[in-house]
Amino acid sequence: MSNSKWVRLIDRLVENVAKIQKIEFKKVQKDQIGELYLEEDTTYGFDYWKNGFEGHNSLGGWLTFKEIEYLIFPRIVNSENESSQDLNEIKNLINSAGQFFLEIDENKIKLICYK
Repeated sequence: MSNSKWVRLIDRLVENVAKIQKIEFKKVQKDQIGELYLEEDTTYGFDYWKNGFEGHNSLGGWLTFKEIEYLIFPRIVNSENESSQDLNEIKNLINSAGQFFLEIDENKIKLICYK
C-alpha cells in the first residue's frame, strides 16, 4: 500500500475516531500483535507523517507504514465488559478512503497492507 493511501486512510479514521475503539497491527517481520492509538487530536505532521507514525502504538517508537503487514479491527474491544465496535460502519469508513483488500468475518476486519 502506498504512503499516500496510508495517509488518506489514517485521515479518515481520525475523522471518525469515535466509531473506532481498537486497531491492532502486525509488523511484516515480527509475530507480535501491537495496537495503534488514534485519538481525535491525532494530527498529520505531528503524530503521523507521509511514511509512518511517531509513537502512537503499543510497541513504541517509530512505525513506518511499510513495516505493517495488516491491520485488524476486532468486533470485541473489551471481553470483560463485552464492549464492541460496529464492523459494518468501519468497513464503510475504510471503503470511503479508497480500495483496500479486506478479509472480513463476524469477529474482525483484517485490512491487508503488505503482500
